[in-house]
This record gives sequence, structure tokens and C-alpha cells, in this order.
Amino acid sequence: MLTSKNPRSTKEEDKSYLKIFVAVSFILVAVTAWVIVNETVDRRPWKEYQKQFYRLECEKIKENYQKELAVFESPDIQKKYGETKKNLERAWEDFKKPAIQDEYHKLSEEIRKGTVELETLKFRGIVARNEGMEKEYLYGMTQDERIKRELEELEATAKECAVRTKDLEGKISLMKARLEELKSKVDACTEEIETYTSGLEKYRAQLKAFQKTRPSLQVYQTSLEDLNVVDRCMSCHVGINKTEAVSAEQPYASHPDQKLYLGNHPPERFGCVLCHDGQASATSSVEKAHGEVEYWLTPLNEGTYAQASCIRCHKEGREVKGGDVLWRGKRLFDELGCYGCHDTAGFGEDKHRMIGPSLRHIKNKVDEAWITAWIKDPKGFRPTTLMPDFRLSEEESQAIAAYLWQHADEKGAYEEMPAFDEAQLSQGDFLFEQVGCMACHTYDKDAARGFAPNLGRIGEKMKYGYLVEWIMNPKGKEPLTRMPGFRLDREKASLVAGYLINKTGTGNAKEESITNMAWLEDKEKSRTGEALIKRYGCFGCHEIKGMEGQSKIGTELSAIGSKPVHLFDFGFLEKKVLGEAGLRHAAENVGKARQAWLQAKLHDPRQFDEGKYKKPEDRLKMPAFGLHEEEREALVVFLTGLREEKLPEKYLARLTEKERAIVEGKRLIGKYNCLGCHQVDLDRLRLAGDIEVTGMVKLEEDASVYFQLWEDNERLGHKAGETALIENEQIIERKRAAGGDIAPEIIEYHVENEGLVPEEARVFAPPLLYGEGKKVQPEWLFGFLKEPFDLRPWLDVKMPTFGLPDAEAAGLARFFAEREDEAYPFEYIAETKKEYLGAKERRSPGYLGAAKRLFESKDVNCILCHVKGETMPEGDKTGWAPDLLLAKRRLKPAWIKRWLLDPQSIQPGTKMPKFFREGEFQDYIPGTPEEQAEVMKDYLMNLLE
Repeated sequence: MLTSKNPRSTKEEDKSYLKIFVAVSFILVAVTAWVIVNETVDRRPWKEYQKQFYRLECEKIKENYQKELAVFESPDIQKKYGETKKNLERAWEDFKKPAIQDEYHKLSEEIRKGTVELETLKFRGIVARNEGMEKEYLYGMTQDERIKRELEELEATAKECAVRTKDLEGKISLMKARLEELKSKVDACTEEIETYTSGLEKYRAQLKAFQKTRPSLQVYQTSLEDLNVVDRCMSCHVGINKTEAVSAEQPYASHPDQKLYLGNHPPERFGCVLCHDGQASATSSVEKAHGEVEYWLTPLNEGTYAQASCIRCHKEGREVKGGDVLWRGKRLFDELGCYGCHDTAGFGEDKHRMIGPSLRHIKNKVDEAWITAWIKDPKGFRPTTLMPDFRLSEEESQAIAAYLWQHADEKGAYEEMPAFDEAQLSQGDFLFEQVGCMACHTYDKDAARGFAPNLGRIGEKMKYGYLVEWIMNPKGKEPLTRMPGFRLDREKASLVAGYLINKTGTGNAKEESITNMAWLEDKEKSRTGEALIKRYGCFGCHEIKGMEGQSKIGTELSAIGSKPVHLFDFGFLEKKVLGEAGLRHAAENVGKARQAWLQAKLHDPRQFDEGKYKKPEDRLKMPAFGLHEEEREALVVFLTGLREEKLPEKYLARLTEKERAIVEGKRLIGKYNCLGCHQVDLDRLRLAGDIEVTGMVKLEEDASVYFQLWEDNERLGHKAGETALIENEQIIERKRAAGGDIAPEIIEYHVENEGLVPEEARVFAPPLLYGEGKKVQPEWLFGFLKEPFDLRPWLDVKMPTFGLPDAEAAGLARFFAEREDEAYPFEYIAETKKEYLGAKERRSPGYLGAAKRLFESKDVNCILCHVKGETMPEGDKTGWAPDLLLAKRRLKPAWIKRWLLDPQSIQPGTKMPKFFREGEFQDYIPGTPEEQAEVMKDYLMNLLE
């Protein structure tokens, strides 16, 4: 208790809290300042980006203005500008002459009055017509003569107004033309002046508008309600949809290839997040906005990896532009047969295809000594093979070989290879190239990977007897093979087989190597091999007896792009793998971590076992495919796009029935390598001056190309069928049509060996299929694809027999019809019906008889070139043409007529002449060329032997 006797004690209210209040005040001020700074600066980086963007935009306008000013002030432009100004002054002086001015003002006044009168006449005419309709109705009801007279008067008034209106419109039009003529020199000089100053005025106006109404700083956002996402990316990337970039640096750059990407995906509908991912609603930092923060599941996809998002919406097989790396990865995934081990949605649905060859015939097919070396090191034998390296030991390879050997079909009675002389080997070489084997195969050991296996060492692998039977009937050996039959008899197949084995074999080395092969029958080795085959999943790609019904051994990949990163086994290499990707730990950026793991896995699939002790059966088993860096990147982009998600229907790119048919047709064309022989599209060039030409490159030189046009091109000054010489410097972009790979070799052979010019030699190559849907009937094409025959007997390369299932043959027939907007599957052909012909005969007696006389006359003589049933034309085969007896079942009537009228418009360069011209063949079929072609078309559709 305080007392007065204690001088040191004071009352509570006398204490001073000044220091505390001062300290707290300073803290409050500091916190307030921090809050303001944090709110206006630290948490709003987009404001600085927008300010900088607008500064850059202003600088860009000033820069463009200065460039235009420099051009305008150049001596040449100033001289021309000065001359034009003088011309304009003289034009104004002439225009201001009293006589001209009087006429100009007089005409202007007359036009004004005439326009008023014209409007009055039009109104009177409308009133008269409306009243006339009323009177017409009343007269019909009453038959009153008074109303009839009123109706006639109104009709006369309407007619008079119409005549006077037309007359007055003509007079006004003439006066306006004269008015323009009086001032034409002034207008022409003014327009010329504007060409010199328009650029300056444009940028001056932009600068003035920009300085007058500077854009405000604001958050730009797109609400994707179906996805529960607010996309604010454009708050920083404010210039992303600008047509002219102010800078190449982000976030100020505009989007590359805007027409393709933003034209099809406008940001106001799709935002940015659908393609690029990231944390689209975040605006407080770049890292947060890009989703480059711990545990954010969908960080930003940058650069090439943004293509992974294409497959989120474009799921139905069509390869859209802008996703080249993604589609390359998808095709590679299919070619490598990854789905043989890994279940993946959308793959492995083709029940008419096996990834690798059947191994049931291995005893009859291959040399015993070859098997182990192939299993142990496939790329050592054939560097371009798709078969991966399982890194097997010699003992493991032998064990697998033993199982395959013991579970293969029993050896058959196959003939041994006889001795072939040089003439027979030369004949085998000719047959190998003639039937078209080179469209899919090569025997150049150093050639790049092609569609089918490289045959460079086939003689070291295959047995002669089996190879003969394989060439004769591939599907008889392997029903799911894509290799077609070439309808060769045993003699020709033997020549081809003998040629290949002699060319690619190693002489007696094979016989010397077949020693000590008793282990192939070792049961213990076979049991070990069985376990290895089950472990490595060989049955996922190959048909193996005893392995039917086995499950796939790999992890499902249908949603690998959204698989949690903590489920990826980095082993002891996490620091190394993530460090190479610029990450400290996986959770820092799960997208980059996932991609880094996939890259590492594809580069060296078993590296994550490094440093671990595991039982042999527990070690990683994915084989090495020996992929290049570009191939690995393409696969990672594709795999990144495989997600477990379901987007709203409005975002999915659904295909129409027509589009789906075209996608399926392209798949089948790829499956059977139709483009190895045929070209189904045309080459396209984009030239300077925005000129586009369509046709075919005939000859390429160092500085130019000879280009044959398939369409008239007025701007280039050439018609369809003509060949134009185009300098390389004129070509801005070239889109070479895929296909026809074998044609150059065939053309070159006939040019060098028979002295033909390239256009003549082209007839020996497989036909171009551009426009096939307009040409052939789908029903005929379906039958031809099922059972091909020699439609063009003179061709070196015949259409082989693929043994297509009905669904695939129908799919190809529909593809050609749909891409040309033709009817499918049924089309009514009236020309072959009795009613049609009867009607034509009644109108023109002797209708088809006249066509027959012309057909057989020396003026046309169709069978001089065309095959007709068993009757072959005379002369050189280069001049032959298809069998006309097939026309009624094969060709469409409308196409026949177009072809007869102008063959060059359908197939430029064809030898078929244009017969039907004005005034020709009047003694046979009187009428116009169209009428004559109509008659001949009907005759061909009813042609008999």
C-alpha cells in the first residue's frame, strides 16, 4: 500500500505511456505502409506488366511513325509527292473553271431533284400496286365493273411509274458518271497523295488516340463456368491477341500463329488455361499464376508441351494443325506397339492387326543360329527394327529361343534353294522391283526406317522354301499380316526369293554356324524361357503358342499425364533427374517432374534400379527402344496429354459422320501404306504476291521447278494442263503431297532404258487417286479392293491383293467418296435403265446407234487406245488406256461426261484428246459438244462386248 511517507511511490494515473504509444504508432504506420505496398505493388505485379506493355505499345507506334516519316522524307518519295501535289493543284484549277463549276453545280442540282422525284415515283408505284391487290381481291369477290375499271387504272399507274422510274434511274446514273468524270483528275491525284501520307496519318491518329485515352489498368478475365475456372492470364499477357507484337519478350509478346491457334480457340471462349494449364485465377505472382508452386497438379505447359493439351479436346483421331509433335508422338506410340504391354484407351482396337509377326512358324521360317542373336540384340542385326532391346544374356536368349522352337508348328516339307544363274537372279531383281516391293521395303542396310522391315540381311535369316511360300501367299502364313499378295506363281516367287537370299546372304556362313544346336530341344531351357516370356510380355506383340490369354505386363497409360508424381519411382536418381530439369524436388513443379521422369524412362528404362538390391524377378523389365531425342520428346508430349478427366461437351471437337469416315480412311491408308504407290493429293505452292497454285512438280532444278497446273490460274497466266517454270525465289511456301514414293524410280527406269520423256513414262507408275471419289462407283471400288485384278495391263506395278476385311474395304471406298462430297454407299445410275434409254430413243430415234457409229469411226476410233474386253489395242503399251467394258460398273456417268468434254481439266497431261468441239461430228450426232458427250456417255454406260 502506497503512503505519503514513501516518496518513490506515485499514483497510477501519473505514469507515462508515451514511449509505448510512440512505438505502437510507428509499428502501426509501418504495418499500414507495408499493407499498402503489398496490396498495390507486391500482390499486383500485373499492373507493372500492363504499364510496361502500354509503354512498349506507345514506343512501337512512335517507331512505326518514324519509319514511315523516314520513307516519306526520302528524296525519291518527296520528288514524287511534290509532282503529285502540283498535279493536284492543276487539277483543282481546271476543276474550278467557271464552265466546269457551272456544269458541276447544275448536274448536282439535277441529281438532287431527280432523286427526290425518283423517290416519289417509287412511292406512287408501291401505293398503286398495294391498292391494285386490294381492288383485285374485291373484284374477285363482287365482279363489279366499277372496281374493274379502278383496277385497270391502278395497273396503268403502276406500269407508268415503273417505266418512268427506270428511265429516271438511267438519267441519274449518266449524270453521276459525268459528275465523277468532271472531278476524276482531282480524285485520282488525291488518292495518289494519300498513298504517300496514309501511313503517317495512320500512326499519327493511333498516337493521338493513345495519348488522349490511355488504357486503364484492370484485371482481364474469362469465366469458364463449366470448368469452375476464372482465367486471368491476359491480365499479364495483355497483348497476347494483338496482331502486331510490341516485343518478343514475355509477357508482352503476341501469340504465335494467331490465325491457327486463337482463330480456332478465341480466348474469350476458351481462355488460356485449357491449352496451357497453370493456376489461371492467380494474379499475385508469376510463379503462382503459372502453377509453379508446390503440389499444384497442373503447372504451366510451355512451348512444345502445350501441344499435349490438343488431345484433351481432339480425341477422335483427326490430326489438327498446330499439334505436329503431339501427333508424331501418337503415331510413334502406335508404331512401337507400346500398347502391347500397356493398356491405353484408343489403342489396340484393330482386331485385324498384330504388332509383331507370329512366332508359330519359326521352325520353318528362320535359321536356327539366327534366333538367339536376334533375341539378344535385335538392332545389332537390323538397326532400324522396331523390336526393342531387352538386355538379355546369352543364356536368357537361348532359353527364350528354346521355348519358341519347341512350341512352334512342326517343320513342313519345304524345298531347298536351288542354284540360280545370273540370268535368273537378274530376272528376280526385275520382278522384285516390278511388282512394287520397293514401295514398302529396301535392302540398303544403311537406309532409314521405312514402312516395312529392311531386307538388307534377309538372306541370313529366312529359309528359302518358307520365303517362296510367304511371297506367294503371306496371309496363308499369317492372317493378320499387312503384307499383300502379288498373285505370283511359284516360278516367279522362287526367282524373287532366290534373288533376295543371294543378294543379302553370306554364302556358306549359315551352314557353318549350324552346330551344337541341340539346346533348342532342351526342356529345362524351355521352362526357363517360358518364365522369361511371361516376365517380359513377348506375347503382347507376337502370337506365341502356349501364351494365349495372358494379361499385359505393363502399367496402364490411359491417364499417365495426370498420374500423381509421388507414384513415379525415381529410385536413387531423383536428385539427378530433377536437377537436370531445374527442380529441387518433385512437388516444386509436378508437371516438369513428370516429364523429366518420362524422358529418363524412355532414354534408359532400367536406370531407376541403379544402386538397389532386387531379386531378378523384381527388377525393372521395360526394354530399350534406342529412341532419338526428338522421338523421346514427341512421346513425352503425347503421354503428357493422356489424362483422367472429362471435359464438358462444348469443348470437345466432335466429328461429323463425314469427318469420321475421312479419319478412318486415312488410318487405313497409313495402315496399308497406300501412299507407297499412290498419290492421293496434289502439290501446292504459295508464291510471292499471295498466288497459290495447285498441281504436280514435274522437274526440279537448282534454281527453279517445272510445275504442271491442275487448275486454271489467271494470276499466273497459265491454264490447267500447262507446265509453268517457277523460280525458287518466287516460292514462299511449298506443301508437297504425300505419296507416290515408288513413281520416281519407275519413271527414271523407263526414261533411261527406253528413252521416254517423263510424261510418257508416268503411265507405267501407279495411278494418281486425286478425285477418285468423283470418278468411280463405290460399289465397284469395294469389289476391286476385295479382289483386285489387272485393270491397267501395261503397268509395271500391279495392285496387290490385301485380303481386306469387308469393313476396311468399305471404309476406303467411303473415304474416297466422302472427301469428294459424293453419295455413299448407294447411287442410282439411271443411264443403265430401260426407262431412261427408252425415253432418249423416243426423243431421238437411233440415239445409241449414232453413238456407236462415232465410237467405231476413224474420226474417234476409241479402241485404237482403249482395251475392250479381250481385245487389246495395237501399238506401244505407253499409249494404252483402261478397259471400256468396265465403264458401266466402274465409272460415274457425270465423270464420264466431264472427261469426254475436257480431259485436261480432270487430269492435266493426259494423252486423251479433247474430241468434242463446236461444229465437230455433226454428221454423227448433231448438236453442241455437251449434247454429243451426253450421247457418248450413255453409250459407254451400255457398252457390250
